[in-house]
Amino acid sequence: MNIWPLQKDCNAFYGNPGNFQAQWQVWEAANLVDVPCPWKIFFIDGKLVQPVPAIRIHKLCADALKAALGNIWDAVGHDQSAIETLHYHHYSGSYNQRPMRGGTARSMHGFGAAIDWDAEENEQHSTKHLFQENSLIVVKFKEQGAVWGGDWSPQSIDAMHLQFARVHP
Repeated sequence: MNIWPLQKDCNAFYGNPGNFQAQWQVWEAANLVDVPCPWKIFFIDGKLVQPVPAIRIHKLCADALKAALGNIWDAVGHDQSAIETLHYHHYSGSYNQRPMRGGTARSMHGFGAAIDWDAEENEQHSTKHLFQENSLIVVKFKEQGAVWGGDWSPQSIDAMHLQFARVHP
């Protein structure tokens, strides 16, 4: 299993993306890769449904992401309808330069080290969400050392969120 950096150490581990658009573009070109998902995924925002060709992620996370996705795909027998029943085709985003919600520190999305799935059914701060500790997506990502936002305190629970950075030592 991978041991990912603490959030406070992500600048050193993933590289500092900088604070301005021009810096981000240089960092993105050097560090981000596109990982195709083995099943069809869609970004859904209200009535807008867009197919997503690949997940943009930090190159240091790519192998763990490929393994988690491949293991999920194998577990459902390469069946798109099984994926849709589980809502794993509802992709809600990965790389995004922004601060953490409610704070000023860079979001793990800003390092390309976090992915959100099915935001509609796993609303941030909600204690009622589709994804649970034993959900296939949670289990397979945790096998790669990912941290699941559903394990966070009730005030900060984020069941849609999986990241390749630890919150606690």
